[in-house]
Amino acid sequence: MTPRVFGLPPGVDFPKALVSGLIAKHSGQPPEALARVELIVNTRRMARRIRDLFDAGPPLLLPRIRLVTDLADTVDLATIPPAISPLRRRLELVQLIGILLDQQPDLAPRTSLYDLADSLAALMDEMHGEGVSPKAIEALDVSDQSGHWERAKVFIGIVQRYFETSQEAPDKEARQRQVIKALAERWQISPPQNPIIIAGSTGSRGATMLLMQAVAKLQQGALVLPGYDFDLPLPVWSKLDEALLSEDHPQFRFRKLMHQLGINPDDVQNWDPAIHPASPSRGRLVSLSLRPAPVTDAWLVEGPHLGDLKEATKDLTLIEAHDPRDEALAIATRLRQAVENKQTAALITPDRMLSRRVSA
Repeated sequence: MTPRVFGLPPGVDFPKALVSGLIAKHSGQPPEALARVELIVNTRRMARRIRDLFDAGPPLLLPRIRLVTDLADTVDLATIPPAISPLRRRLELVQLIGILLDQQPDLAPRTSLYDLADSLAALMDEMHGEGVSPKAIEALDVSDQSGHWERAKVFIGIVQRYFETSQEAPDKEARQRQVIKALAERWQISPPQNPIIIAGSTGSRGATMLLMQAVAKLQQGALVLPGYDFDLPLPVWSKLDEALLSEDHPQFRFRKLMHQLGINPDDVQNWDPAIHPASPSRGRLVSLSLRPAPVTDAWLVEGPHLGDLKEATKDLTLIEAHDPRDEALAIATRLRQAVENKQTAALITPDRMLSRRVSA
Protein backbone atom coordinates (compact mmCIF):
# COMPACT_ATOMS: atom_id res chain seq x y z
CA MET A 1 0.00 0.00 0.00
CA THR A 2 1.40 3.39 -1.02
CA PRO A 3 1.35 5.80 1.94
CA ARG A 4 -1.18 8.58 1.53
CA VAL A 5 0.78 11.82 1.67
CA PHE A 6 -0.76 15.16 0.72
CA GLY A 7 0.62 18.67 0.62
CA LEU A 8 -0.47 22.26 0.46
CA PRO A 9 1.68 24.76 -1.46
CA PRO A 10 3.41 27.73 0.17
CA GLY A 11 1.35 30.89 0.33
CA VAL A 12 -1.99 29.33 1.25
CA ASP A 13 -3.80 29.66 4.57
CA PHE A 14 -2.95 26.16 5.83
CA PRO A 15 -5.65 25.73 8.53
CA LYS A 16 -8.34 27.13 6.23
CA ALA A 17 -7.28 24.90 3.33
CA LEU A 18 -7.06 21.90 5.68
CA VAL A 19 -10.62 22.40 6.92
CA SER A 20 -11.91 23.07 3.39
CA GLY A 21 -10.34 19.86 2.13
CA LEU A 22 -11.71 17.83 5.04
CA ILE A 23 -15.23 19.05 4.39
CA ALA A 24 -14.90 18.45 0.64
CA LYS A 25 -13.62 14.89 1.13
CA HIS A 26 -16.56 14.06 3.42
CA SER A 27 -19.28 15.63 1.31
CA GLY A 28 -22.07 13.16 0.57
CA GLN A 29 -21.15 11.03 3.61
CA PRO A 30 -23.16 10.67 6.84
CA PRO A 31 -22.63 13.51 9.37
CA GLU A 32 -20.85 11.19 11.79
CA ALA A 33 -18.16 10.36 9.21
CA LEU A 34 -16.31 13.62 9.90
CA ALA A 35 -16.61 13.07 13.66
CA ARG A 36 -14.72 9.77 13.32
CA VAL A 37 -11.65 11.56 11.96
CA GLU A 38 -8.78 11.98 14.40
CA LEU A 39 -6.78 15.08 13.47
CA ILE A 40 -3.31 15.40 15.02
CA VAL A 41 -1.70 18.84 14.82
CA ASN A 42 1.55 20.24 16.20
CA THR A 43 0.50 23.43 18.06
CA ARG A 44 -2.36 24.65 20.22
CA ARG A 45 -2.66 27.72 18.03
CA MET A 46 -3.29 25.48 15.02
CA ALA A 47 -5.88 23.49 16.99
CA ARG A 48 -7.70 26.68 18.06
CA ARG A 49 -7.74 28.05 14.52
CA ILE A 50 -9.15 24.82 13.11
CA ARG A 51 -11.87 24.77 15.74
CA ASP A 52 -12.73 28.42 15.05
CA LEU A 53 -13.04 27.69 11.33
CA PHE A 54 -15.44 24.83 12.02
CA ASP A 55 -17.39 26.95 14.50
CA ALA A 56 -17.88 29.62 11.81
CA GLY A 57 -20.27 27.23 10.06
CA PRO A 58 -22.06 25.54 8.52
CA PRO A 59 -23.12 23.32 11.46
CA LEU A 60 -21.06 20.10 11.43
CA LEU A 61 -19.86 17.39 13.75
CA LEU A 62 -16.21 18.21 14.43
CA PRO A 63 -13.28 15.82 14.08
CA ARG A 64 -11.34 14.89 17.20
CA ILE A 65 -8.43 17.33 17.36
CA ARG A 66 -5.32 16.27 19.27
CA LEU A 67 -1.81 17.63 19.73
CA VAL A 68 1.29 15.62 18.92
CA THR A 69 2.40 16.19 22.51
CA ASP A 70 -0.89 14.95 24.01
CA LEU A 71 -0.86 11.38 22.72
CA ALA A 72 0.03 9.82 26.06
CA ASP A 73 -3.66 9.59 27.02
CA THR A 74 -4.24 7.18 24.11
CA VAL A 75 -1.76 4.49 25.23
CA ASP A 76 -1.29 2.25 28.25
CA LEU A 77 1.00 4.22 30.56
CA ALA A 78 1.60 1.32 32.94
CA THR A 79 5.04 0.75 31.38
CA ILE A 80 5.85 4.42 30.71
CA PRO A 81 6.83 6.43 33.81
CA PRO A 82 6.14 10.18 34.06
CA ALA A 83 8.74 12.62 32.74
CA ILE A 84 11.35 14.09 35.04
CA SER A 85 11.04 17.81 35.82
CA PRO A 86 13.33 19.90 33.53
CA LEU A 87 14.45 21.94 36.55
CA ARG A 88 15.46 18.80 38.45
CA ARG A 89 17.46 17.58 35.46
CA ARG A 90 19.27 20.90 35.12
CA LEU A 91 20.16 20.98 38.81
CA GLU A 92 21.56 17.47 38.52
CA LEU A 93 23.63 18.53 35.52
CA VAL A 94 24.91 21.57 37.42
CA GLN A 95 26.23 19.25 40.13
CA LEU A 96 27.87 16.88 37.64
CA ILE A 97 29.47 19.68 35.64
CA GLY A 98 30.69 21.29 38.85
CA ILE A 99 32.46 18.06 39.85
CA LEU A 100 34.00 17.81 36.38
CA LEU A 101 35.28 21.40 36.53
CA ASP A 102 36.79 20.73 39.96
CA GLN A 103 38.72 17.83 38.44
CA GLN A 104 39.64 19.64 35.21
CA PRO A 105 39.59 23.41 35.83
CA ASP A 106 41.01 24.16 32.37
CA LEU A 107 37.87 22.87 30.63
CA ALA A 108 35.77 25.96 31.31
CA PRO A 109 35.39 28.76 33.90
CA ARG A 110 33.00 28.10 36.78
CA THR A 111 31.05 31.22 35.85
CA SER A 112 29.73 29.29 32.85
CA LEU A 113 28.36 26.46 35.03
CA TYR A 114 24.66 27.20 34.53
CA ASP A 115 25.02 28.06 30.84
CA LEU A 116 26.79 24.74 30.29
CA ALA A 117 23.99 22.92 32.14
CA ASP A 118 21.35 24.58 29.94
CA SER A 119 23.29 23.73 26.77
CA LEU A 120 23.80 20.13 27.86
CA ALA A 121 20.12 19.75 28.77
CA ALA A 122 19.10 21.09 25.34
CA LEU A 123 21.51 18.67 23.69
CA MET A 124 20.06 15.78 25.70
CA ASP A 125 16.54 16.68 24.60
CA GLU A 126 17.58 16.65 20.96
CA MET A 127 19.50 13.38 21.33
CA HIS A 128 16.53 11.70 23.02
CA GLY A 129 14.15 13.00 20.36
CA GLU A 130 16.33 11.83 17.49
CA GLY A 131 17.22 8.52 19.14
CA VAL A 132 20.96 9.26 19.18
CA SER A 133 23.08 7.81 21.98
CA PRO A 134 26.31 9.27 23.38
CA LYS A 135 28.18 6.27 21.96
CA ALA A 136 27.08 7.26 18.46
CA ILE A 137 28.56 10.73 18.98
CA GLU A 138 31.79 9.30 20.37
CA ALA A 139 32.15 7.20 17.23
CA LEU A 140 32.08 10.28 14.96
CA ASP A 141 35.31 10.86 13.04
CA VAL A 142 35.93 14.57 13.54
CA SER A 143 39.25 16.11 12.49
CA ASP A 144 40.19 18.24 15.48
CA GLN A 145 43.70 19.59 15.84
CA SER A 146 42.88 22.07 18.60
CA GLY A 147 41.32 19.60 21.01
CA HIS A 148 37.87 21.25 21.08
CA TRP A 149 36.10 18.04 20.06
CA GLU A 150 37.84 16.00 22.75
CA ARG A 151 36.75 18.51 25.40
CA ALA A 152 33.21 18.46 24.01
CA LYS A 153 33.13 14.66 24.29
CA VAL A 154 34.08 14.91 27.95
CA PHE A 155 30.99 17.05 28.58
CA ILE A 156 28.77 14.78 26.50
CA GLY A 157 30.02 11.80 28.48
CA ILE A 158 28.31 13.25 31.55
CA VAL A 159 24.87 12.42 30.13
CA GLN A 160 25.66 8.74 29.42
CA ARG A 161 23.94 7.66 32.63
CA TYR A 162 20.72 9.42 31.62
CA PHE A 163 20.49 7.36 28.45
CA GLU A 164 21.08 4.13 30.35
CA THR A 165 18.24 4.96 32.78
CA SER A 166 15.92 6.75 30.32
CA GLN A 167 13.38 3.93 30.53
CA GLU A 168 12.95 4.36 34.31
CA ALA A 169 13.34 8.16 34.58
CA PRO A 170 12.82 9.67 31.13
CA ASP A 171 13.15 13.28 30.13
CA LYS A 172 10.24 14.90 28.30
CA GLU A 173 11.59 14.07 24.83
CA ALA A 174 12.57 10.53 25.81
CA ARG A 175 9.08 9.91 27.18
CA GLN A 176 7.47 11.32 24.04
CA ARG A 177 9.49 8.88 21.95
CA GLN A 178 8.45 5.99 24.21
CA VAL A 179 4.78 6.99 23.89
CA ILE A 180 4.96 7.13 20.09
CA LYS A 181 6.76 3.78 19.89
CA ALA A 182 4.11 2.19 22.11
CA LEU A 183 1.35 3.69 19.97
CA ALA A 184 2.94 2.44 16.73
CA GLU A 185 3.32 -1.07 18.17
CA ARG A 186 -0.32 -1.09 19.23
CA TRP A 187 -1.41 0.01 15.75
CA GLN A 188 0.53 -2.86 14.19
CA ILE A 189 -1.35 -5.36 16.33
CA SER A 190 -4.74 -3.64 16.20
CA PRO A 191 -4.99 -0.99 13.45
CA PRO A 192 -7.47 1.81 14.21
CA GLN A 193 -10.77 1.65 12.37
CA ASN A 194 -11.12 5.44 12.11
CA PRO A 195 -9.17 7.84 9.83
CA ILE A 196 -6.08 9.42 11.42
CA ILE A 197 -4.52 12.51 9.85
CA ILE A 198 -1.34 14.33 10.88
CA ALA A 199 -1.48 17.89 9.59
CA GLY A 200 1.05 20.71 9.70
CA SER A 201 4.10 18.72 10.83
CA THR A 202 7.33 18.55 8.83
CA GLY A 203 9.03 15.78 10.82
CA SER A 204 11.72 18.12 12.06
CA ARG A 205 11.81 16.26 15.38
CA GLY A 206 12.73 12.61 15.46
CA ALA A 207 9.79 11.48 17.59
CA THR A 208 7.32 13.29 15.31
CA MET A 209 8.96 11.68 12.28
CA LEU A 210 8.35 8.25 13.86
CA LEU A 211 4.69 9.12 14.39
CA MET A 212 4.31 10.33 10.80
CA GLN A 213 5.79 7.09 9.48
CA ALA A 214 3.44 5.03 11.65
CA VAL A 215 0.34 6.98 10.55
CA ALA A 216 1.30 6.95 6.86
CA LYS A 217 1.44 3.14 6.94
CA LEU A 218 -2.11 2.83 8.30
CA GLN A 219 -4.86 1.90 5.87
CA GLN A 220 -6.84 4.98 6.91
CA GLY A 221 -3.87 7.16 7.77
CA ALA A 222 -2.76 10.29 5.93
CA LEU A 223 -0.25 13.14 6.19
CA VAL A 224 -0.89 16.72 5.12
CA LEU A 225 2.40 18.59 4.68
CA PRO A 226 2.58 22.40 4.97
CA GLY A 227 4.38 24.51 2.38
CA TYR A 228 5.09 21.65 -0.03
CA ASP A 229 6.77 22.94 -3.19
CA PHE A 230 4.95 21.35 -6.12
CA ASP A 231 7.05 23.48 -8.52
CA LEU A 232 10.36 21.86 -7.52
CA PRO A 233 11.67 19.74 -10.44
CA LEU A 234 12.56 16.10 -9.84
CA PRO A 235 16.32 16.57 -10.48
CA VAL A 236 16.39 19.19 -7.72
CA TRP A 237 14.67 16.83 -5.27
CA SER A 238 17.50 14.34 -5.79
CA LYS A 239 20.05 17.02 -4.84
CA LEU A 240 18.37 17.36 -1.45
CA ASP A 241 19.80 13.96 -0.50
CA GLU A 242 23.12 15.65 0.30
CA ALA A 243 22.52 16.83 3.86
CA LEU A 244 25.68 18.92 4.19
CA LEU A 245 24.69 21.00 1.17
CA SER A 246 20.91 21.06 1.48
CA GLU A 247 19.90 20.69 5.13
CA ASP A 248 18.91 24.36 5.33
CA HIS A 249 16.54 24.04 2.35
CA PRO A 250 12.84 24.26 3.41
CA GLN A 251 12.01 21.04 1.52
CA PHE A 252 14.85 18.97 2.99
CA ARG A 253 12.71 17.42 5.74
CA PHE A 254 10.10 16.36 3.21
CA ARG A 255 12.78 14.62 1.15
CA LYS A 256 13.93 12.74 4.24
CA LEU A 257 10.33 11.71 4.94
CA MET A 258 10.00 10.42 1.37
CA HIS A 259 13.01 8.18 1.87
CA GLN A 260 11.58 6.84 5.12
CA LEU A 261 8.23 6.05 3.45
CA GLY A 262 9.66 4.82 0.13
CA ILE A 263 7.78 7.34 -2.03
CA ASN A 264 8.70 9.87 -4.71
CA PRO A 265 7.86 13.59 -4.98
CA ASP A 266 5.17 12.75 -7.55
CA ASP A 267 3.40 10.60 -4.96
CA VAL A 268 2.56 13.68 -2.85
CA GLN A 269 -0.91 14.86 -3.90
CA ASN A 270 -2.47 18.27 -3.53
CA TRP A 271 -4.78 18.13 -0.50
CA ASP A 272 -7.30 20.54 -1.99
CA PRO A 273 -6.77 21.37 -5.70
CA ALA A 274 -9.46 24.05 -5.40
CA ILE A 275 -7.20 26.10 -3.11
CA HIS A 276 -4.54 28.18 -4.83
CA PRO A 277 -1.85 30.44 -3.35
CA ALA A 278 -2.44 34.16 -3.56
CA SER A 279 0.45 34.58 -6.03
CA PRO A 280 1.56 31.41 -7.89
CA SER A 281 4.12 33.45 -9.83
CA ARG A 282 5.71 34.59 -6.57
CA GLY A 283 5.81 30.99 -5.40
CA ARG A 284 7.73 29.96 -8.53
CA LEU A 285 10.15 32.86 -8.05
CA VAL A 286 10.82 31.97 -4.41
CA SER A 287 11.16 28.28 -5.29
CA LEU A 288 13.81 29.07 -7.89
CA SER A 289 15.66 31.49 -5.60
CA LEU A 290 15.94 28.86 -2.85
CA ARG A 291 17.49 26.13 -4.98
CA PRO A 292 20.31 24.25 -3.23
CA ALA A 293 23.82 25.53 -3.95
CA PRO A 294 24.80 22.68 -6.34
CA VAL A 295 21.97 23.56 -8.74
CA THR A 296 21.89 27.36 -8.66
CA ASP A 297 22.96 27.26 -12.31
CA ALA A 298 19.25 26.58 -12.94
CA TRP A 299 18.69 30.32 -12.42
CA LEU A 300 20.19 30.93 -15.86
CA VAL A 301 18.04 28.27 -17.54
CA GLU A 302 14.72 28.58 -15.70
CA GLY A 303 14.87 32.27 -14.78
CA PRO A 304 13.90 33.58 -18.24
CA HIS A 305 10.84 31.27 -18.22
CA LEU A 306 9.38 32.93 -15.12
CA GLY A 307 7.89 35.60 -17.39
CA ASP A 308 7.01 39.07 -16.23
CA LEU A 309 8.09 39.49 -12.62
CA LYS A 310 5.82 42.46 -11.94
CA GLU A 311 3.07 40.21 -10.61
CA ALA A 312 5.53 38.07 -8.63
CA THR A 313 7.06 41.11 -6.92
CA LYS A 314 3.87 43.13 -6.53
CA ASP A 315 3.67 44.94 -3.17
CA LEU A 316 7.26 43.94 -2.32
CA THR A 317 9.81 46.56 -1.29
CA LEU A 318 13.58 46.12 -1.43
CA ILE A 319 15.62 48.10 1.08
CA GLU A 320 19.40 48.10 0.73
CA ALA A 321 20.74 49.24 4.10
CA HIS A 322 24.30 50.49 4.58
CA ASP A 323 24.70 48.82 7.97
CA PRO A 324 22.69 46.82 10.58
CA ARG A 325 21.62 50.01 12.36
CA ASP A 326 19.99 51.44 9.23
CA GLU A 327 18.38 48.07 8.51
CA ALA A 328 16.79 47.91 11.96
CA LEU A 329 15.75 51.57 11.83
CA ALA A 330 14.01 51.12 8.46
CA ILE A 331 12.07 48.09 9.70
CA ALA A 332 11.12 49.75 12.98
CA THR A 333 9.90 52.86 11.14
CA ARG A 334 7.72 50.77 8.83
CA LEU A 335 6.27 48.80 11.73
CA ARG A 336 5.46 52.01 13.58
CA GLN A 337 3.74 53.38 10.48
CA ALA A 338 1.65 50.20 10.30
CA VAL A 339 0.58 50.64 13.93
CA GLU A 340 -0.41 54.26 13.33
CA ASN A 341 -2.42 53.21 10.26
CA LYS A 342 -4.01 50.34 12.23
CA GLN A 343 -2.51 47.72 9.92
CA THR A 344 -1.40 44.23 10.87
CA ALA A 345 2.38 43.90 10.65
CA ALA A 346 5.01 41.34 11.64
CA LEU A 347 8.78 40.99 11.48
CA ILE A 348 9.91 37.49 10.52
CA THR A 349 13.66 36.92 10.77
CA PRO A 350 16.06 34.20 12.00
CA ASP A 351 18.43 36.97 13.16
CA ARG A 352 17.81 37.54 16.87
CA MET A 353 20.16 40.53 16.96
CA LEU A 354 18.10 42.21 14.25
CA SER A 355 14.86 41.65 16.16
CA ARG A 356 16.46 43.12 19.31
CA ARG A 357 17.64 46.19 17.41
CA VAL A 358 14.19 46.70 15.96
CA SER A 359 12.59 46.40 19.41
CA ALA A 360 15.06 48.91 20.81
